[in-house]
Amino acid sequence: MCKASSLLQDETSVNEYLELASTWMKDTTSIIATSAASGRVIGVAVARINSSPEKTDTYNRAQILEGETLRKIMHLTNTLLVQANAHERFGHPAYFCIYILCVHPSYREKGVEIALLNACVQVAVTLKMPAIGGVFTSGVCQSWAHSVGFELLSEIRYSSWLSNDQAVFDDPGRGNYSAAFMGKLILLEEFKEDDVPSVSTASRDVRSLKSVRSLKSQEQGSLKSAEQGSVQSQVQM
Repeated sequence: MCKASSLLQDETSVNEYLELASTWMKDTTSIIATSAASGRVIGVAVARINSSPEKTDTYNRAQILEGETLRKIMHLTNTLLVQANAHERFGHPAYFCIYILCVHPSYREKGVEIALLNACVQVAVTLKMPAIGGVFTSGVCQSWAHSVGFELLSEIRYSSWLSNDQAVFDDPGRGNYSAAFMGKLILLEEFKEDDVPSVSTASRDVRSLKSVRSLKSQEQGSLKSAEQGSVQSQVQM
């Protein structure tokens, strides 16, 4: 999406985007990947807790953005987040959200992306977040998210995002067809309070939304059977 909008050619938008990212990272819940050889930063996952009651989501706040290109990007992203309605879909007032996932070109497809995503899951578990979600704007990012168990919750296709009957992001690149919000629920009770799981453990012990919904459906069916068997019993959901 940044490439399709020629973000790098809009210096005002670039500077403001970097400032926003710096603000989001002040929550100290973001993750960086560094080279073991040089120590330089090779990737980053900008993430923070999205809490509906406290309205901590910077994306959804009313903002006055100076860069025209950044306004276009944020407009689509804001719309995607509102459309996803993640708090309602997850059934919780707060969840851990990944807003930016970026890896240096020379280190892509070497496992850094998956490691960052798994590390985000680990952070979510440590923070006792009931769910994790993220905004993924390229096909490859969506594939990475899917590989660690994220499911598609909302999607906006670039070809349908129009302004004056023209596509705003008219050349997003091969394989980049949409911006997607993806996520999954986390069963926190599977972890001991003082146990900090490894990245691989965290990814194994996460159930998909479909599995949890199926479990809830079975539980509701059992409750209905109990009601039929005993008229005097009252079950409050």
